[in-house]
Amino acid sequence: MSTDSKVLGLQTPPVAAPLSLRDLAILLVKHYDLNDGMYDLMVGYHVGTGGVGPTKEQAVPGVMIGVSEVGLVPSSNVGPNTVDASEVNPKKKPRKKTD
Repeated sequence: MSTDSKVLGLQTPPVAAPLSLRDLAILLVKHYDLNDGMYDLMVGYHVGTGGVGPTKEQAVPGVMIGVSEVGLVPSSNVGPNTVDASEVNPKKKPRKKTD
């Protein structure tokens, strides 16, 4: 994805390249220290309804949607953004003690 602020519609450019959905799922697998299983990204939304418009006089019935949470859900079907925890966050083997 481009980091050009005009393309993204941002006032300032992002600090780094934005994460893809798969990249975000990998990051969460590592954050939760999951070592096995398949996972998909979950996105939760809040939906609000009401008058929407540039002015009170031009308001029309509308819907507003906001992202409220992101997380992981176990997956039994492999899709393009499914993450295999054993590949992206394998269990660390314990070090052998040296005497």
